[in-house]
Amino acid sequence: MYARRVEMPAEVSGSVPDVSSFARGLTAGGYTTRAVKQLHARLAALDPASDLEHRVEGVEQLARWLCDGPKPPPVEGAPPEPYATTRLRLLLRALDVAPVFRERLSGCIGSLLRESNALGLLCEVGLPNDRGLLDETSDRLARRFLPSPPDYGDLAKLFARMFRTNRDADWLASLPAELVLDLFARLGDVWQPLRDATEDALALLTTRVSALGLSDDIRRRGPVGPVRESPFFRLPHASREELPDLCLMCRRDMVVVHENLERFGVSVDVVYRLDVITKCLERVESILVALDPRSTPELVSAETTFVAELCRARLRERSVRGVIRDNMQLLARKVIERAGETGEHYITVSRGEWWKMLASAGGGGFLTVFTCVMKFFTKWAHFAPAVDGMVSAFNYAGSFVTMQLLGFTLATKQPSMTAAALAGSIRGQRDEHQLDDLITTIARICRSQLAAALGNIGVVIPSAVLFDVVFRASTGRTFLDAENAQYTIDSFHPWKSGTIPYAALTGVLLWASSIGAGWLENWAVYRRIPEAIAQHRSRRFFGKRLLGWLGKLFSKHVAGFGGSVTLGVLLGMTPAFGKFFGLPLDVRHVTLSSGALALSVKSMGLAGLTDPSVGWAALGILAIGSMNFGISFLLALGVAFRAREVPLGRGLRLLFAVLGRFLRSPLQFIYPPRSETVEVFSHRPSMIPRGSAASLHRH
Repeated sequence: MYARRVEMPAEVSGSVPDVSSFARGLTAGGYTTRAVKQLHARLAALDPASDLEHRVEGVEQLARWLCDGPKPPPVEGAPPEPYATTRLRLLLRALDVAPVFRERLSGCIGSLLRESNALGLLCEVGLPNDRGLLDETSDRLARRFLPSPPDYGDLAKLFARMFRTNRDADWLASLPAELVLDLFARLGDVWQPLRDATEDALALLTTRVSALGLSDDIRRRGPVGPVRESPFFRLPHASREELPDLCLMCRRDMVVVHENLERFGVSVDVVYRLDVITKCLERVESILVALDPRSTPELVSAETTFVAELCRARLRERSVRGVIRDNMQLLARKVIERAGETGEHYITVSRGEWWKMLASAGGGGFLTVFTCVMKFFTKWAHFAPAVDGMVSAFNYAGSFVTMQLLGFTLATKQPSMTAAALAGSIRGQRDEHQLDDLITTIARICRSQLAAALGNIGVVIPSAVLFDVVFRASTGRTFLDAENAQYTIDSFHPWKSGTIPYAALTGVLLWASSIGAGWLENWAVYRRIPEAIAQHRSRRFFGKRLLGWLGKLFSKHVAGFGGSVTLGVLLGMTPAFGKFFGLPLDVRHVTLSSGALALSVKSMGLAGLTDPSVGWAALGILAIGSMNFGISFLLALGVAFRAREVPLGRGLRLLFAVLGRFLRSPLQFIYPPRSETVEVFSHRPSMIPRGSAASLHRH
């Protein structure tokens, strides 16, 4: 846009016209409306010979009049359009009827561009920086609440003062191309300083992309070949005509890097650098359009869109919520960036798999009884809060790791594991047939969760009763006395206790444990730990076969260990954390709670079965299960939606389609039909990723 050379208007000089004569030349009726008076005052205030501060304020006030000025009088021959566009037409006419104003405006803009620095606007605004999340957030808060010193030489700051809202950016993007060309023709060739700055910005951006693309971490994951043949190496030295093709070649190399990340694990720093490269390449392509000397409407529209995007980016940089949202977006990408490699069957297709899931969950329910018993012993020991938390964490983690090694299933660990893969499929749905396939997958997920829950609860209850029978036969008394049993039953009341909020908190912890599982799995694969185990020099003593088996075993279970230990620590330490700060925090896990309730009812004998509090406690168990499953799944699905950039509308459409299918075929969500062949995921549905990378990058 500013690269085009247009005719410089003739130098003119003269006195400033009064408002009346100015209005007569500006509008058909010569009305001195408020908008006309303000335009006259702002143009008259421009003085190219004044100091920098005065010129900056003059241009800023004129820009604010364009964006937020009073309702303008109608312009003859103009189509229906936003008031801001009509005000721009008035400005163009004012520059024609009062050449002195044209001289003043072009002089002010030209001197501002010569004396200000545009590199920050072109090379930094809207592009990732190296600040951490806390540093960036604190800086934005300080800029919002503390006065900042004026910097009239920074074009980025002047830009932010001229265009202050997203509505201003939308108006810039919608400007008719002919009006933009008319404005530049009237102002003349005052844009040469900005043209020079744009050339410098292009050189800086290509150099930055080259340095990032040739860094060791990215080069090792890119295509194999000499460095001098890499498009990243050639980018800074290329001519403007060669840059579009080189940018495309850089993007192709980045695809290879992404594929290798999928295979060998995610590095947060590498993903961050790829994000920087992508955004810098987009900025290079936008600048190339701006430097194009042609004056076609398409190019002008692309240029105004680029300026509007700079405006939006500058606004985002001032937003505290924006920096947090961007970092959560990056975290979401890390959560599901890499598919896990564990062999746990989290989604069942056939009836045989459904029954296998039920049996696996039954084993998990049996082990949970002993976890409940150890929980009561820990409570009766009256440890200090920190010791209590550590002992409880060891109890939970040991139980969950044992389940992992024995191939058993804990139902509540499933939802957050399957949501990421589900969101990845949602993003790819385009037609009704694919949507039907996706609903079928959701039905599989639902009945898999049901099988796991039934297996856990269906075994933990009779196992708890059997434990109490054995305990009573051995000691002559029930495991729980009447007081402890009644207290435990009352603690599960749906609304007379903290059962529901505690269960919701546990759902959050279940989701967080999947992040821990993904982080450890990604760390192990990225560091090639399984290969290191298999190729360790001790294989001379133990043999290649044994170490190879250990490497595969580690690769198979590392995510499960990470999730189990994380969940155990979170469940054990959260109540201790609450006690330390005086907060009433506790956890409610559906399988553990079912076991505790069964032990309590058995200790009360037959009288307990008729106690109304037991019925309320049973209702509380249902609420706990709903909150555990629902919260963990929704959080994981929300994170996956954000990472996969699934539009909200598509998610709502899917929700209504699922409800419709459930009303027509409810049994499909409970038990597999006799035959089902639809496959939605590209891999076997029962091998849905167990975990994926989840780490905060430097932001």
